[in-house]
Amino acid sequence: MKSLEERQKILIVDDSKFNQELLMEILGENYQYIVASDGLEAISILQKDWTIDLMLLDINMPKMNGFEVLEYMNKYQWIEEFPIIVISAEEETSIIEKAYNLGVVEYIQRPFDAFIIKRRVMNTLVLYANQKRLTNVVVNQVYEKEENNKIMIGILSNVVGTYN
Repeated sequence: MKSLEERQKILIVDDSKFNQELLMEILGENYQYIVASDGLEAISILQKDWTIDLMLLDINMPKMNGFEVLEYMNKYQWIEEFPIIVISAEEETSIIEKAYNLGVVEYIQRPFDAFIIKRRVMNTLVLYANQKRLTNVVVNQVYEKEENNKIMIGILSNVVGTYN
């Protein structure tokens, strides 16, 4: 089993203690969990901790609902930092569309289906980990190309300087 530091970190944002515990039970010990009881608490956590790998977000909560969390995250460009899966009892198409339009990657309706939750969380985490890895490869290649260009310019400058 992975140590606590090696486990991916999931932020569960739900005002129901029962739902928080149920999600942790379904997902098991493979992950590290942080829980928030409302959107304000979630934003407070995010302001201090940028090591979140995934957020499970409820829509209907006191103080700050899920949509307000998503709007805040969009306002400060946090939405690209990690994937967000909405887990809600809401079935209206307009609500589901709004969640997707605000940047969520998945929308799972209650009642919870353990297999669906496990699979979608795992698939989303793998997809984002691969995306981060590929982004790092591209960034490293661009950096390497810039370094090679600087070396080539230095060599050409020396060559031109010897002919003058």
